[in-house]
Amino acid sequence: MQRKVISTLLVVCLVLSSIPVLFFTSPANEDFQTKMNPTRLDFKELSELYGEQIPVVVRFNNGFSAEVRNVISHLGLKFSLGTASKSHVGQHYLLEGSPDRLQALMDHGLVASIAPQTHARQLESARDLSMPEINADDVWAMLDDFSRNLTGHDILIADLDSGVDWSHPDLLFADGGSYPYVNSTPWGFTNGTDAVDMNRDFALTANESIYALDINNNSIFDVKTDWLWVDNVTQNGIPDFGEAFFVVNDTSGNGLLDGGEELILLETHKTKYIFEKDGMPSPSIQMWERGRNLTISGHTDDSPYGGGHGTAVAGVLLGGQLGYRDYVGVAPDAELMMIRVIGDQFTWISIETALALANNTGADVILIEVGSWTYHYLDGSSHVEDMIDDLVADGIPVICPSGNLGGKDKHAMVTTSASIPHFIDFLVPTTTDPYIEEEITNVSITVLTVDPTDFSACNFSLVLSGTPVVLNPGIGRWNWFVQMNVLPNLHVKSFISISSRGTRMLAICLWGVIPQMIHQLGIQTPDDTTIHAFISDDQSGWTGGCIWMTDMVNSHHITWPSTADSAISVASYRTRNLVGGGTIGDLADFSSRGPRIDGVIKQSVAAPGGYDIISDYAAGSAWDDWFNAYGNLPFIKRIGGYRLFSGTSASGPHVAGAAALLLQVNNSIGDQVKGIIETSAAGDGFAGTIPNNDWGYGKLDVEAAIITFMPSLDVEGPDIGSHTRSPTAPNSTDSVTVRVTVTDPSGVHTVIMSYYNGTTWLNVTMTWTGSVYEATIPALPDGTSVTYRFYANDTIGNWSVSGDHNYSVSDAPPTTGPTPTSPPPTEPDYLRLAIILSAVFALIILGVVCSKRKKR
Repeated sequence: MQRKVISTLLVVCLVLSSIPVLFFTSPANEDFQTKMNPTRLDFKELSELYGEQIPVVVRFNNGFSAEVRNVISHLGLKFSLGTASKSHVGQHYLLEGSPDRLQALMDHGLVASIAPQTHARQLESARDLSMPEINADDVWAMLDDFSRNLTGHDILIADLDSGVDWSHPDLLFADGGSYPYVNSTPWGFTNGTDAVDMNRDFALTANESIYALDINNNSIFDVKTDWLWVDNVTQNGIPDFGEAFFVVNDTSGNGLLDGGEELILLETHKTKYIFEKDGMPSPSIQMWERGRNLTISGHTDDSPYGGGHGTAVAGVLLGGQLGYRDYVGVAPDAELMMIRVIGDQFTWISIETALALANNTGADVILIEVGSWTYHYLDGSSHVEDMIDDLVADGIPVICPSGNLGGKDKHAMVTTSASIPHFIDFLVPTTTDPYIEEEITNVSITVLTVDPTDFSACNFSLVLSGTPVVLNPGIGRWNWFVQMNVLPNLHVKSFISISSRGTRMLAICLWGVIPQMIHQLGIQTPDDTTIHAFISDDQSGWTGGCIWMTDMVNSHHITWPSTADSAISVASYRTRNLVGGGTIGDLADFSSRGPRIDGVIKQSVAAPGGYDIISDYAAGSAWDDWFNAYGNLPFIKRIGGYRLFSGTSASGPHVAGAAALLLQVNNSIGDQVKGIIETSAAGDGFAGTIPNNDWGYGKLDVEAAIITFMPSLDVEGPDIGSHTRSPTAPNSTDSVTVRVTVTDPSGVHTVIMSYYNGTTWLNVTMTWTGSVYEATIPALPDGTSVTYRFYANDTIGNWSVSGDHNYSVSDAPPTTGPTPTSPPPTEPDYLRLAIILSAVFALIILGVVCSKRKKR
């Protein structure tokens, strides 16, 4: 009987296990499965792009199991950040290996999906007036539960960008102490002759001479725009590394440096970490850390590939010294983690690795300052977008500028009719195009649809210089089919693939000698299909270069990875006209419009950035003419200088800074920040009916975000919690220390203890100790009955009062009595009873088995 049961079970298991095999190997499903297979990659092709060690991001079928770990170890694959625990976000693991070893990993059947890590090859990097525009200056006056202004204290912001000029004086805290200014003449500041009295001996010494940097180029030292530094390293009249910078405590308020005013030393760098690769042919990641090796870093933000961008973003995020400067970032007391993802070859880090680094190193907010529109599904389905969703779910808000494709003709959209060919014209321009310096040798085209059309049944073609070229795309993402010399020295490759959300993609790459003229993309579909076509090239960025000449639309071009479901997508609007005209208050013409290609209103909020932001200038910035807004600003190129900054890249840090202020109030709401910022955004006549595809939910309003998050701010005072008293039973020689916990969402302003000493009521302002508020009631005569209570108000004026508490002063010795014991339990110990019964039951079964064996 037992043998029959076992045989039957084996047959059932074999039948059940064969069902998926029969289904997936049937001819009817073979083509569908081939196209949907997420593990098909041409590693040989990828090795030409990435080198012998290909960085990939992988999800495994059954998670990161012991079997997966053993296979990775056996194959000698490396984790991108050294260990599995560091090299992942959620279920996405970052690996590197040779083509044959990665293929061997595929052959084990453990991989659910795999893709190359995303380097910035197809990516483009997308205050003073803008701070009051978003009401940040009102928020700075509010206090948190530790009585600190809401300026970003203890918040670490990771910026995925080009790098940072970490020594820029705008990016230091004014925390080095106050020193007297000594003027050598009675008629004002004299450059190189006046001094800062570092040793407070009221004498001028050679290493105390101070110089000014005339940032606004008006030949006058202006305390809120210009910088002072002490020339005590080389004494050459030029600011050298290691020479200290100062801001002025302008007590007279006249904007000038007067005798007797104090200079505040800029000491601690706001940059806490920098991550980049070391630039070697086989690059490895290096970390520069404040307090360890930052000041010996060779890191600069001067690459010809976007240099200066990250420094300008940092200025908007957290630059400046509040109370001393005109140009201050949204969260000036936050700290910066710069991760280079844009720059020279062998120095940038993949987007996936950068996200893992930010997560591992304690980032509270992540800002991704890149955007791409070719070779992506743009539907929220990629590994990077999944990782963003995981990070947000874990409480780290991720902000992504929406891109600058507005009005740039990089997107065409058409609904094809079944079986009728449709041709879209595109231009490859000559070098007379002001936005390209060299001839274009690489053109990227992506065709997308969310319709269920079978791309393998479509006819795709190019008409190049009048010559038709029928495309034979490879099947599966990155599985290029190469067609060499379709024209002399002009090559084409293509593939088709399907995202996990059903978006169809045709990817096309033209490289070599590309005729500078109008060409055509041909599309013939078996069904009526809405087609999106995107184009980019190797010479231009957001503007100029290759463009569509027909079927252009100014919508559906929010760039990747802002297309992630949980990302806060940021548009850009104008707050003034420094360059380019336009209407103040209206959306910038370049701002990418929604919706996402699947119709989702992806835009979250709009922030300032329409050719109107003044931020930090990095020496060697790639934007040569932007330091003075093409002559509209007085600045010149210099150390510690400022520059015009624009684009959704300038809007993004406004929102990231707002997220930092929200997290200072409550660091447990990271997964709610997106909703808070959206629901609190301001509507006006420009934004129209919100939400909408262009503005999202309206204009960023930081103050409203704080109030919306904490509606009780308008009506409730602080929460006066538990308190302690020491000693609890004082005598006439004891003063009594009282400590109380007081919290408030908008920040506690003042806590007062009021007490009755037997004859009158007295008020004492309590002192914040870092965890509680504390005050002392002095010793009172024997027999005094003391009553005390607490009053507290928050930063917007709401008051609370506690109930009364009492004690009596007594010199009589305390009485003691017997210590009571706990009574015996009145209920049985069910756990112990269950264990005993289980043991008895086991003994009975054992006895029965033994008795049967004896009978045999």
